[in-house]
Amino acid sequence: MDRALLSCERFRDLPAILEIAQANGLGLELQEFADPGILEGDWRGHVTRYRKALSGFEGELALHGAFFDLFCGSPDRQVTAIARERFRQNLTIAAELGAHVVNFHINFLPLIDDPGYLPGWLKRQIAFWPPLAQEAGTLGVTIVLENMWEPDPAIQRQVLDGVHSPHLRACLDVGHARIYSKLALETWIDTLAPYLVYTHLHNTNGQQDIHMKFDDGVLDMPAILNRLRSLPHPPIFCLELPDAATLQASLEHLQLGK
Repeated sequence: MDRALLSCERFRDLPAILEIAQANGLGLELQEFADPGILEGDWRGHVTRYRKALSGFEGELALHGAFFDLFCGSPDRQVTAIARERFRQNLTIAAELGAHVVNFHINFLPLIDDPGYLPGWLKRQIAFWPPLAQEAGTLGVTIVLENMWEPDPAIQRQVLDGVHSPHLRACLDVGHARIYSKLALETWIDTLAPYLVYTHLHNTNGQQDIHMKFDDGVLDMPAILNRLRSLPHPPIFCLELPDAATLQASLEHLQLGK
């Protein structure tokens, strides 16, 4: 049986997606708290609304953390301070909602071709995450680092190896890996396997970061799912799709124990 969650981008989408989750014994990933407008505004009011709407919900909860322009590997300490503030805010929100996973992007910039960029970036990343991982552990939360523009999973893996915390793990976004990397998805899975606890699953046209239902696009989703299932510790499957219709249409690919 697959351990799976459904993504929910906005509060207005929650009733329909919550119904699907409850009918199929699935969890939810709440994505609205990645929005800087929410985080700068009445985020506590949003937390209250979500808690009320989710009252009685017994499925797992995860949170997509802030990522817009948050370069936590920046050499500018003021930039990394802003990223740290936002990430800590997300950890607080996750704890208040009862979410046990928070997803963050590492935002490596592959178009910077200075040979010193990657070594310096890795050093700064490895210094950035330990205090947040420790705070997450205290709150009962696991941080998962998601690939975005990284062309090689070794970049993500080196950060995780360097920090080496049980509260800092990997998230594989299969669409990002297909679009921004020339390496096979099998390579991504094998490289991240020791840390891989979470996935973002959707199909893609191979050119744009659009989230398509499993039966559309260029990815062989049944093969990818089976490869993930074959790992010694299969990760959580989060169906990251834009609406209830595409989520419902992709459920047939999951092994559910209703």
